[in-house]
Amino acid sequence: MENSNIPGKMMSLQLKEKVMLYNCYMPFLENGGLFVPSEDVFSLGDEILLAVEIGNHAKRFLPTKVAFINPARTSAHRPKGVGLAFTDLDICIQTKNLIEAELGNHLRDERATFTL
Repeated sequence: MENSNIPGKMMSLQLKEKVMLYNCYMPFLENGGLFVPSEDVFSLGDEILLAVEIGNHAKRFLPTKVAFINPARTSAHRPKGVGLAFTDLDICIQTKNLIEAELGNHLRDERATFTL
């Protein structure tokens, strides 16, 4: 029996250090999201199951969609990869809240990230 709710592609991301979490987090998306460096080819709207480890927390599996694509390294700060938008499922909202708690006041930093 096929489960049509499982995305066709899967990616993984380890964010053990706060600076990487800051560089990858996308608070400007409605439900939050993460940038994942990748050499793979994607299309906007692709559904991706993201396995993410944040700090010392247990691995989470998040249904996401490709929100933007950085097709090539544009600078030392913006590697090739995809921005994955979290869905409105509880696991994604909990992960957004976890990331924002981990980053605390760093959310308002003006430093460049991998996204904007």
